[in-house]
Amino acid sequence: MTTTEAPLPRVRAVGTGHVRVEGRDKVTGAARYAGEIPFAELAHGWLVLSTVARGRIRDVETDAVLTMPGVLAVLDHRNATPLKTDYVGLLGTSPDPTCAVFQNDHVPHLGWPVALVVAETSEQAREAAEALVVHYEQTPHDVGFTGGHPDAHPSDGHMPAVTDKGDLEAELAASAVVVDATYTTPEEHHHPMEPHAATARWQADRLEVVDSNQGATWVVAELANLFSLDPASVRVRSEHVGGGFGSKGVRAHQVAAVMASRMIGRPVRVVLTRRQMFTLAGHRSPTIQRVRLGADADGRLRALDHRSLSRTSTVHEFVEPSAGVARVMYDADAHHTENRVVPLDVPSPTWMRAPGEAPGSFALEAALDELAHECGIDPIELRLRNEPDRGPVSGLPFAGRNLRACFEEGARRFGWDRRDPRPGVRREGRWLLGTGTAAASFGAG
Repeated sequence: MTTTEAPLPRVRAVGTGHVRVEGRDKVTGAARYAGEIPFAELAHGWLVLSTVARGRIRDVETDAVLTMPGVLAVLDHRNATPLKTDYVGLLGTSPDPTCAVFQNDHVPHLGWPVALVVAETSEQAREAAEALVVHYEQTPHDVGFTGGHPDAHPSDGHMPAVTDKGDLEAELAASAVVVDATYTTPEEHHHPMEPHAATARWQADRLEVVDSNQGATWVVAELANLFSLDPASVRVRSEHVGGGFGSKGVRAHQVAAVMASRMIGRPVRVVLTRRQMFTLAGHRSPTIQRVRLGADADGRLRALDHRSLSRTSTVHEFVEPSAGVARVMYDADAHHTENRVVPLDVPSPTWMRAPGEAPGSFALEAALDELAHECGIDPIELRLRNEPDRGPVSGLPFAGRNLRACFEEGARRFGWDRRDPRPGVRREGRWLLGTGTAAASFGAG
């Protein structure tokens, strides 16, 4: 069977239907994941991860592994390529140190890459990697995420760590109704259908990487910086992305593949297993959020206090800026918001769909619902009574804000005025059915 490629559709007006150029390939299985693209003389790398939560590598017993069938090389901190890490990345920040693998004998958390075994086949690489003996010097570790952790501190991430407006405590004291609640959200992990995979191939001083990523330009820039290359000599190809949620940027497996390919002079592919993705692909940090709302009897906010604590690693500080949503959602005479982190001996969190906004909206909106109940006001009406004309903290005009229209139209279509707000009273068969509403925001740069 032969097929011919259809011409790309002409640009049409927004709102009209389009045919996805890769749609047929994806639904028929013809689209290739990054780990399926063939290469001549392809070798396979398998990462060896630490089995201790913190410490140092005392020794890696490579001699026996190097004699196993098909094994071509073992890469660790003693023979790895030195990486450049003192640069400003494409996003205007310092590089993520979780990418700088095999640079020293330090083990910052369980599941940290300590070696890469390269072999002719994936099966041979895995067998040898599982046979590799690594000796550690263990040191005390701390993985306890608690609200009162002594090392917790404000962190700005990509926004101010703390904002203040008005006299919060005075407004709370003068409020007719006060809600003071703490909400927790669990960690969430990136596990798309396609696992992280990369193949690296050197041709003289030119580097080609076939990868699954969410920003080829970003990956080119970071690899060029790490390996001190001219970006023009680096080509990164990502045919498809089988899911990413924010996790498919520059990761340890790409860097390890580039190092190994240079070492053996052949293309090297490194694919993460599901288990490895829990420590190497990033995750959304758990949060502990305290929200205090003070309102008049009619539900108008006098005080809004949102304080969020998230977890980061000792390798790379990443803040889940959950308190940020309170800075734009609802008006109040006094505001206080604060994003804090606590560094622990755990894998590094990273961006995950609506970082900060997702868990932050949950806490703030849950508190608004509790306030609506205490005031005896409809949850939609409560939100509309506190709709701001400008940024509640910044004072800046909104580029666009149609929340009121969304609530009004949504309520009309839903039949909100006919709902029974009492919990546990509406039933269909064995199912209890509840109703609720919430708002959310996401900044547009």
